Amino acid sequence: MYIFADSGSTKTEWIITDNEGNRIDSFKTIGLNPYFVTFEKIIEAITENYPAVPDPLIIKKVFFYGSGCGSQDNLPHLRAALEEYFFNAAVYIYSDMLGTARAVLKQNSGIAAIMGTGTNSCFYDGNSIIKNAISLGFILGDEGSGASIGKEFAKQYLEKRFDDELTAQILSETGATHSSILNAIYRNPHPNRYLAGFCIFIKNNIDHPQLQKLIQKSFEDFFEKYIKIYDNPHKYMLGFCGSIAINFKDFIIEIADRYKIKDLCFVCNPLEELIEYHKVNNFD
Repeated sequence: MYIFADSGSTKTEWIITDNEGNRIDSFKTIGLNPYFVTFEKIIEAITENYPAVPDPLIIKKVFFYGSGCGSQDNLPHLRAALEEYFFNAAVYIYSDMLGTARAVLKQNSGIAAIMGTGTNSCFYDGNSIIKNAISLGFILGDEGSGASIGKEFAKQYLEKRFDDELTAQILSETGATHSSILNAIYRNPHPNRYLAGFCIFIKNNIDHPQLQKLIQKSFEDFFEKYIKIYDNPHKYMLGFCGSIAINFKDFIIEIADRYKIKDLCFVCNPLEELIEYHKVNNFD
């Protein structure tokens, strides 16, 4: 049996399959970005959520794709935790960016982009990442991400730049106040997740002109930072994963059209696509 994981900043999706790649079971844990979680926290998260069967000792291979996994220097405690829990398995750890490329492009060359709590992009040749955008996190970068959009939303709300009706609606539906927002950002261990949570309100009220303008500007910045850096992006397929890409797909298509990019792909469940990728490659 095999186990596949897709780990973002907010959550990790896990799927257990048989030797042919057929789903046996699935479960979720918190995001297991090795920058933010310890060895002990990883073991705890898996132990609390792993299903009663199958026995983890019969898992033969673990394919883990995750945010924060692009640097080998950052992986020892994550690898150690996975190898301890899945004691008899070979453990393969890959970056979330490679996972996105494999999920949306398979063996095709093109540009792959993550638009979730965080953002990133790469140029992929059908096998490897050839060029990667510079990702600086939501404080210094991550344009177009849930965290970045939420940060701009919170800023405009606190600076009273939204009209009175929208401001009252935000308070009524989210309960967010000046003190609650600042406390969550400066005292919360995961401010990026908190800020990204405002995207639910934005999605539900996207007909409001001020929210549309905010989203459009965020995605324009994303294309400038993460797509325009590649030569002639209109010549290649552009594939997206992530909740922001899926929920605001129409805005992305509109901006892509300005760059004459017509060949677009949006994948809702990258983990299912990654299983298909590994099937083709005989689970290597």
